[in-house]
Amino acid sequence: MATLAGQFPTVHQAEATAPELVLLGEIDAGGIKGAVLSITRYLKDSNLPAIFLNGWQHGLGASAVLGSIARHPSPSLVEKFSKIIHIDCSKWKSRRALQRAITEELELPQWVNDAFDRRDKEDDFSGRDECSRTEIGDVTAVILRSLIQYKCLVIFHNGSDDVVDLVDFGIPPQVFGTKVLWTYGGRLRHVGPRLKNKVPESHVISYSNLSKGYSSSWKGLLAEEAREIALYTHKHGITPEVAQECCMYLLSLNHQGGNIIDYNWAAHASNYWVCDGIVAGGHDNQAWEIARALHQEIWLEDYSSNTLPDFGDELDAPHNRWIFVNPSNMEEKAHPGTTSLFLASSPSVFERPLAQLPFHQLHQLHVLKIYRCSFSFQLPPFHCCHNLRFLGIESCMDQQQAGEDDRDNKAVEVFQRLWVLDVCYTEWELSFTQEPGEETAIEIIEVHIKKGKIWHNSFAWRKLQNIRKLCIAEPTCSWETGDKDEFTDMVNLELLELSRNSSIQVLPSMSGATGLKTLILDGCARLEHVCPDVLPPSLESFSFDAGSDVTRISKISLAGCVNLHSFLLRGTLPGLEEVDLSGTSVRKVDLSFKVVQVNGLNKVILIGCKQLCALLWWQDRRHLKVLRIDTHGRNEQTQRNYDGYVIASDARIIQSLLHHRSYDLITDSLYLHLHNAPPSASTSERQSRSDNDIIPKPCCYNIKGIPSNDGGEIQWPPPSDRHVEVSEGINLADVEGDNGIDAIHNMMGQVHSLHVHNNSCMLSINLNKPWFDVIYLMGHTDHTTYRLRWCRVERCPKLQGVFIPDNINRLKFYQFPNLENIWASHLPMAGCIWSKGFLADSFTTHPIPQLQSIHIHNCPRLKFVLPLFFCMINFPSLETLHISHCGDLRQVFPWDDVIEPRTQAHGRQASTLVKGFPKLKHIHLHNLPSLEEICEGRMWAPMLKSIELRGCWALRRLPSVRPAAVVRIKRKFRGDDWHIPVVCPAAIVRIERDCWEKLQWDGLDAGHHPSMYEPRFSSPYYRKKGLLRGTVLR
Repeated sequence: MATLAGQFPTVHQAEATAPELVLLGEIDAGGIKGAVLSITRYLKDSNLPAIFLNGWQHGLGASAVLGSIARHPSPSLVEKFSKIIHIDCSKWKSRRALQRAITEELELPQWVNDAFDRRDKEDDFSGRDECSRTEIGDVTAVILRSLIQYKCLVIFHNGSDDVVDLVDFGIPPQVFGTKVLWTYGGRLRHVGPRLKNKVPESHVISYSNLSKGYSSSWKGLLAEEAREIALYTHKHGITPEVAQECCMYLLSLNHQGGNIIDYNWAAHASNYWVCDGIVAGGHDNQAWEIARALHQEIWLEDYSSNTLPDFGDELDAPHNRWIFVNPSNMEEKAHPGTTSLFLASSPSVFERPLAQLPFHQLHQLHVLKIYRCSFSFQLPPFHCCHNLRFLGIESCMDQQQAGEDDRDNKAVEVFQRLWVLDVCYTEWELSFTQEPGEETAIEIIEVHIKKGKIWHNSFAWRKLQNIRKLCIAEPTCSWETGDKDEFTDMVNLELLELSRNSSIQVLPSMSGATGLKTLILDGCARLEHVCPDVLPPSLESFSFDAGSDVTRISKISLAGCVNLHSFLLRGTLPGLEEVDLSGTSVRKVDLSFKVVQVNGLNKVILIGCKQLCALLWWQDRRHLKVLRIDTHGRNEQTQRNYDGYVIASDARIIQSLLHHRSYDLITDSLYLHLHNAPPSASTSERQSRSDNDIIPKPCCYNIKGIPSNDGGEIQWPPPSDRHVEVSEGINLADVEGDNGIDAIHNMMGQVHSLHVHNNSCMLSINLNKPWFDVIYLMGHTDHTTYRLRWCRVERCPKLQGVFIPDNINRLKFYQFPNLENIWASHLPMAGCIWSKGFLADSFTTHPIPQLQSIHIHNCPRLKFVLPLFFCMINFPSLETLHISHCGDLRQVFPWDDVIEPRTQAHGRQASTLVKGFPKLKHIHLHNLPSLEEICEGRMWAPMLKSIELRGCWALRRLPSVRPAAVVRIKRKFRGDDWHIPVVCPAAIVRIERDCWEKLQWDGLDAGHHPSMYEPRFSSPYYRKKGLLRGTVLR
């Protein structure tokens, strides 16, 4: 009988509906077809919102029922529901993958898929695992808007272990008429009590028990389940018949002896299918690929823990073809047509010797696994089975027979015929020939050894030229030959596992295994290092899991393995000091404490890792001594003056340079260069660049702002110990994720020097407010302190300012206690350097107390440089002001009417307060035709030595100095403070005569009189009157 009860609960449900018990009637032997009719009738007539379909025993057939309804809905369903949505997530990846599947089913616009790609990229750089990625809120809204007009039936294959509320993904809630038909079943998944108990009691539950004896019905259900599985593997040419036979093989044998013998389906299911002949063509690589593809589409995990489906004997499997026996009943059950035989003795006692069993009758035997039995290892009783392709031996004992010849080599003959050998807890010493030119085995494809061996002293593994997978875990004695060339010319080897080999100190050479893709060294406690010279470039996956062992490994270098994309370290590795993955394709390196403990690690090198997205570090504030990252593939020697040296083409890599919780830098010093080289730049050109091209030396600038290394007026400081350089192709506004934004905020708060140059794509750097074009970042706290010592911005044609505040949150205050130099040049769109409202007046100290020099050049739209307000009325450290070629500049230091609006009182302050510049010595103003005054109102500069003016035709005021130019300087003498008057010479003013004559003065008493300056008129320089349009020059 089939039972339905309850409803599908959602967080958006308007009102609850009481659980209801509904009788569907008996599902007949037809199975799938009867269930489709019953479920269809219920969906049409019932007002309850959902059905959870458990299927038959352990979920069998549920996915087939849902698939049939989705592909061929009845006219009554089409009439009732205006939209039928089929979502198949039986192979679960993540909640986001489920939402993407919904959008693909609805065929939403391409920009929706682009949103998934962008968020996935953000999560890649955040280091978030795919399984933990959640749905996107904006996409949820799009899905809801697209479906809100329809009455929907949603058919959902749930491959997760939890109940999923589809409303969270944009599916309209129940009040809009939505119904959901769903199941945990599919892909032969075992839906047991663990899953069924998670379904709330308020859900509608449908299930049926098929009576024993209906073999045709059970076989029909399996055929439908297999047809669903075959649909997932249609690209590999797997037919429903082959899929059904493979599933029947698994279920039948698991029912016979799953509680006694370990079939190890996860490792060997595909091997059984090929060796048994279900998937034909074992000599062809394609057969193994087909079997592996089918293997990946079935929930084999549910059949690896002695789970026993009670319908395995109802599937009408081929009689005596696949059997599980013990020595007592083998003679009764074995049959000449048997192709797979699994033989196990009683757990408590070894039974009769296998030599007495009728193996000579099993001419078609292809798969044999023996568990807890005794037989002669040198003369095995199954040597007469000439078609044997898979041999598994577990926990067996050697029992020599009378009259056995030590020179007999029957065991080796068996080995030579095999495709797969699996030896566990057994020492089976084969007498391999030692003649160097003779091949030992030409057929063997896989060898698995766990806590055992198949050699006496050593074995020349290189003789196994056809082997693709070699797994030697915890061997009972060393497998090495001592020549360190065990894997020479093994070009077909794809997977090598040497787990828990306690004798390995140095890896043998694997460079000759040119097809090797996976290397597993879990638990190799005595291994001292891994070096790239013994590894092939074909390697794709590397694993070293220390487990609970104390390891000796000090260095892991996989440099040059260009195909490496998976790198896994686990356990405690106290001696590991260096990891080098240069030139690999790794995207993520996880060194977090929850995965691996590497307390001694101090050197990480990732040069030429073009795919690198994320590095995850430990939580404590321990620093690396050496960090080298270059995602451009230069593979060059980097600057050694920095602990951390990073070149990357994406700003989101900054997340990988900070500790996870504290946001401290992972190294004490850092040079970070963000740039995305244009495609036209060849690799050889990029590699030819030296450190001198990347790390600028201290350089000098002449009065026109042109770099000059052989002299000049101003020397620009070199990069500091924490330096960030941003150049071509980088747009920080591309960073959308909260983690990326937080990381950039914190990074910029810790750097000491910033150089932004040659960037034509930078539209916005204020990541929270993308409509601002700025060159600096806002913090999250009310008081944000930036540790910059110098900042230089040049040749960025789209930037609208250097420091611009977050206009939405006016409660944030910013200060630069260490900033000494600012340089801005060739910014055609910039309207200011510091925006009004950026530096708040709530600080008790000066927000920029150390600023010594300001250099502004070629910013034609610049309106002002730095606004002043009441709490920042002076610049205690400013010594040099150098501005040129800024045609729209009217004031250098205007009044900040954003912080202090121009009321009548503030308006008087702006014009009457004296702005103090006690250390200002040099002013250079060139080609500023709109400049009217340096400061709004009076400006006092007692230490002024020189003023150089060119082309400042609108300027009317100069800074004032003290009467008689006398300044008192505080000095110490024998511990006492002395104030010694010093007479300073008059300030030298280089200026055009007609401009000098237009200046306005406040008088001697105000310290502002022509007599206090020494004018030096330049050679005649007059403005040429503009020619009329159409004038012809002759």
